[in-house]
Parts: sequence; C-alpha cells; structure tokens
Amino acid sequence: MTTPLRANDQSAPPRERRNWKLRPFSAITLRRGPVQYWTAGAIVVAIVAAFLVWRFSPAMALSDTSIAYSEAAQVLSARQVSTLTVTNDGARLLLTLRTPRIVNGREIRTVEALAPARAISLADLERWGASGTIVRVVEPHASTTERLIQLGSLLLVLSLIVGYALHHRGALGTNRFAPSPASRHLTLRDVGGAREAQADLRDVIAYLKSPERFLTMGAHCPKGVLLVGPPGTGKTLLARAVAGEAGCPVIVAAGSDFNEMYVGIGSRRVRQLAKQARDAAPCIVFIDEFDSLGGRRGRPNRSGEEEVTLNQLLVEMDGMASNNGVVWMAATNREDMLDPAVRRPGRFDRVVEVPLPTAADRLEILKIHAARSRLAPDVNLDRLSQLTVGHSGAELANLLNEAAIIAVQDTGDVITNAHVEQARDRILLGRVRSGMVINDQERRLIALHESGHAVVGMVACPEDKLHKITIEPRGRSLGAAHFSPESDRHLHPRHYLEGIIAKALGGRAAELVFLGRDAVTTGAGSDLVQATSIARRMVAEFGMSDTIGLVSADPQAQGGAPSGQLQGEIDTAIRALMTAQATRAEAIVQQHRDAVEALASALVEREVLTAEEAYAIAEAHGVHTGRATTTTESLATA
Repeated sequence: MTTPLRANDQSAPPRERRNWKLRPFSAITLRRGPVQYWTAGAIVVAIVAAFLVWRFSPAMALSDTSIAYSEAAQVLSARQVSTLTVTNDGARLLLTLRTPRIVNGREIRTVEALAPARAISLADLERWGASGTIVRVVEPHASTTERLIQLGSLLLVLSLIVGYALHHRGALGTNRFAPSPASRHLTLRDVGGAREAQADLRDVIAYLKSPERFLTMGAHCPKGVLLVGPPGTGKTLLARAVAGEAGCPVIVAAGSDFNEMYVGIGSRRVRQLAKQARDAAPCIVFIDEFDSLGGRRGRPNRSGEEEVTLNQLLVEMDGMASNNGVVWMAATNREDMLDPAVRRPGRFDRVVEVPLPTAADRLEILKIHAARSRLAPDVNLDRLSQLTVGHSGAELANLLNEAAIIAVQDTGDVITNAHVEQARDRILLGRVRSGMVINDQERRLIALHESGHAVVGMVACPEDKLHKITIEPRGRSLGAAHFSPESDRHLHPRHYLEGIIAKALGGRAAELVFLGRDAVTTGAGSDLVQATSIARRMVAEFGMSDTIGLVSADPQAQGGAPSGQLQGEIDTAIRALMTAQATRAEAIVQQHRDAVEALASALVEREVLTAEEAYAIAEAHGVHTGRATTTTESLATA
C-alpha cells in the first residue's frame, strides 16, 4: 500500500501538500460518487451473479471413466451391464459392465455417463431390469466443485449483507446523535434582534445553570420550547445561543433524520436520542425542521411509520421515564402542520415567536455582520436598515456577503455604499443581462412602461417611496420601478392597498395613453398577477368590498370551500375593483403625461434613475409627490 503524503512532507509536489490522513476503507468508499446506496446495489449484483454461476455451471464434472450417453445406451441394449445405478433425477448413470472395456487407454469395468435431466423414464428402468440388469435409484450427490461454488456464493452474499449492515450501523448504532462541539455554540450577543424571543429563553438558560433555585420554589423548566417563525429569522441561532449561555451540551437533529424506509427505525432513533440526552443531562435537544417529524396525525399521505415515530417522541417527552435536566427545543416555519398533542403542556409547552426583525432589530443584525467586514465610511447602516423592510436576518447577512463578493471582484479594499447598492439590486432584481440586445423601439416602450409605474406610484401610493427606476434587463425582467416603504407597517388601510393596485397597473396605463389600445404589450403580465392577488384578498379576506360586505371566503370561516354563488360574486367584485383602479391609473398618466414623457426620455438616455433624480423630474413637471407633506408632518411630530 502506498504511504499517504503528510502535510510536512516537503518532497511532495505543491498541489499534493495537504493534510492527508489514513482513513478506513469504508470511509473512503463512502465518498466515491453521488450514489448513496451503492452497497444495496452491490448485494443485488452479487446475488444475481451467484445465481448465474450456479445456474450455468456444469451440474457435475466428467471423470476419466466417463463415456458418451450413446455408448451407454448401446451396452444397455446389448445386455452387457450387470448393475445400473441411476440418480433419481436421471442425470447420472453408473454402469458396472459384465466384461471389461477400454476407456481412455484403461481397461475398466465400471463406467459412468451423463444423461439429460428427466430423460430416463420408468419404462426405461423396467425394460433394463427385465433384461437382467440390476437397477438401483439413488439421491444425487454434489461434486466437490459444486459444493465449492455454492459455498463461495453463500459466503459472498453473507459478507455483503454484513458489510451493508455495518455501513448503515448509524440506523442501528447508539452514536448517531452526538453533542455538537463547543466551537459551534454562540451567545445571545451573537444573535441580533428577537428581543422578545431572547427574553422567553432566558428562563431556560437560568434553569440549566442553576436548577436548584427553581426546584426550591416548586417550579419546573419548560420541557419543550417550540421556536416558530418565518425562514431565516434566527431560530437555529437562538438554540445555539441558549446552549452557549447555559454552558451545556446540545444534541442537534433534523426532523428528516427519523424518517427511514425500515420499519421501526424512526422510533428506535427517538429512544436513542432521548437516552443520550438523559445521560448527558443537563442537556438541550434541538430538532430543526420539526414539522417533518411532528406533523398532524391522520392527514393524507402520512404513513403509519411516521405516526409511530411521533408517538414515540410524545412518550419520551412526557412519559414514564424521567427527563430532569433535558430541554427539548424545536424550530419550524409551518406551525399549522403540527399535531395538537405536540403543543399541549408537558411537551412543547412554551411557544416562542421569532418574527421578522423590526428596523431596530435589522440595524442590530447589520452591525453584528458588519463587524466582520471592512465597510467604507459612506455605508450608512441606519439608512440600510430602513430600506430593508421585510428582510429576515439571513437575508441581511446575505446582502452584506454579496456586497463583499462584489467588492472583491472590484478589487477594492473596503465595501462601499455602491457595492451595497449593487448587491441589493442583484438580490431584488437579478444580475444585469449584459448580453441581451434591445432595439431602440423596445427601449422606448420599456421606459414608458416603467415611467408609468413611477408616476402613478408617486401620486396614488405616496406612502412607499421610490428607490430606483431602471430599464436594464435583470433576471427575468426588462426593467423595474422599485418602491420600498420607509418604515415598518403592520396595518394597511384600504386606500393604501388600492394605491398599490393602481401603481401595479400604471405600466399598462402608460402603454394605453402613449401607444393606443392595439399596441399594448405583454409587459404587464406580472403586474396583473400582483394586482389581482391584492384585489382578491381585499374582497375575499379583508371585507373591503361594498358588494360582498363583511364576509370571508376562507374555507375555515365557510366550513369548507365557498359556495359557487359567493365565488361568482367575489370574481365580479374583483373585476370591478381592478377596472376602477385601472381607470384611475390611466387618468393619472393622462394628467401627468409630460412627467411620464420626461422620465422615459431620461431613462432611454441614462438607463438608471435614482430616487432623487426621478422625484426632481416629476416635480419639475407638476407632479405632487407628497415628499414635502411628509417632511412637514415629521417636523410637526418632532
């Protein structure tokens, strides 16, 4: 075997100087290729090969005393055989001759011959017996070669089965769930935002640090903590922070770790996980993507094995076994999918909401990630937190990471505000498609479309501020007028939603005003999807239609799917709402035709307009953008 190279081996070529180390054969073979179940395929191939070898190998080897079947038939017909021994399958004949015979240069009296299987009938045996030959029928005996082939095939199959079991010993072993290393632990200072969630988790931390204080008062730590929130809000980070603050081990698992094709493996792994946690107590058990394990029982497409696994988890959390010092934590973004028994007291009896971060939370998160980056003085994190309404913590981290990548590609020493803006545009709109060629006529049409969005948005929906207008082809779009709210908004009034619909229809309105009804294009396809979705929710969920009234079409409210009559009335109300806002958008474009024309001309010339440039052009042509009113109101409030 070739000796592996070591990291300090200076004789090795530069590309081979790496941290090599010996690994067992199974660890090496597991990393070959993308096939995960190669051992199962090897077993199938071995069984097929063994069967083929056994099936097509000669049934018995020919010795030097063998003669052809035709010669055996002749001596039998000539009554030269004194004793005939036949196997019961008729495949081998052993003949004792009355007179010696020369076979292969030897004079012998006993010869053998092979016959086709089941070719010798009872009538043949009776005929030979009547001719004076003593006929015996015996069981066939396998030759040494046959036995070796069968034994080798059996050993091969058994060895592969044992190897397969060892390879998948994680399904049967006891060390599948190991505590995460201390280097993976965090503290609450490393998790920005989520103040309420952190406050709910401090009780768990205090209990794990000093359980005697709680036991003296007769208090018990929550057995289970369920972290619920949208993806990317930091649920896993909070679990790691709790472990780091409490200084106790944390065993990490995923809901999919318990789903297996073998019957009983899921419940066995749950018992194994609970036993390891009790042995390591005080300890935290964290299950990520918990909805795949704790899903509602009895729902369609749920197997019995999954329900048995969930039942075992419920028993382990609140059963006969003692779980003192073990805190179960789970994270999910599909709380509606969980079984009701999961959330009852004694199991996951504390639900911690981890919502999207507020502006203050986003600023704190940005500062945490910015501490590991080299930011230029022109990067205003406070302003960036205001512009990223609706972003999760993971999205904010990705924003700064994309900016750092752009800065590296730009061979810069620091991350500038321009890099952050490029990263934000790349995430929201996609990468610029520089290879796409657009003729002048289409550029003009796209510019009119986006200018219509911008002007109608300024007038009909001044609450959302314009961020940028561009006709650069990015991702799947040929242009965009990007608006973003200046602050977090939790309730949306009716006029605001109607303004969003009008803004979405502003592009089609500009095409109608400047090009005519016969020249409208397919550019408003995605706009219609957005506008119709908002209109449907206004009518069917929020009770904002005078025709439908205060009725909800939600299946839970209706006790099932809404009736056909109600659905038809909802469709009529949606169409009326869309028509009214389309007429409103067309009137705004007609009223501010000069502003739309000026914005379109500037876009054709420069391709990208910032918010200040767009507002300046619109206000110069008589558009009341509402910026002065907003400034006055803010000053009055201050």
